[in-house]
Amino acid sequence: MNLRPLLILTALAFPCSASAATAWAGVDASTKGYGLHAGLSVFQVPILGTLGVEGAAEKAWRNTNANRYAVGATLRDINLPITRVDAFATAGAEYVNRFGVYAEGGLRGPLLGPAGWRAFVRTGTASGFGGGVGLELRF
Repeated sequence: MNLRPLLILTALAFPCSASAATAWAGVDASTKGYGLHAGLSVFQVPILGTLGVEGAAEKAWRNTNANRYAVGATLRDINLPITRVDAFATAGAEYVNRFGVYAEGGLRGPLLGPAGWRAFVRTGTASGFGGGVGLELRF
């Protein structure tokens, strides 16, 4: 008996996450500054999560010449079983007085309706290491 078709159908029917979003936007406060981020899902990857594109703009706390602009590919809605939390990972290009690349990862959870919280860590060749927290609306 070949179980492969049954396994494929099960994988496709298995939801990625209870909070999968088509679009999202939010505000963040980080060790480097404060800013906005927004993104759009491109397609869902069964069992794994949602692939998308995200952009961010961040104003530095002190040095106004060190503002950060970034755009990257993101894998979101990575379901963490037995929790109401999911994970995300993003990699892309950034500009902070010079161009560089960055990687970011973190956790997201629900608050009320489409609103949720997020916590993240980031490292970049132009921005260095940092982390932060934020609020996000998911559509």
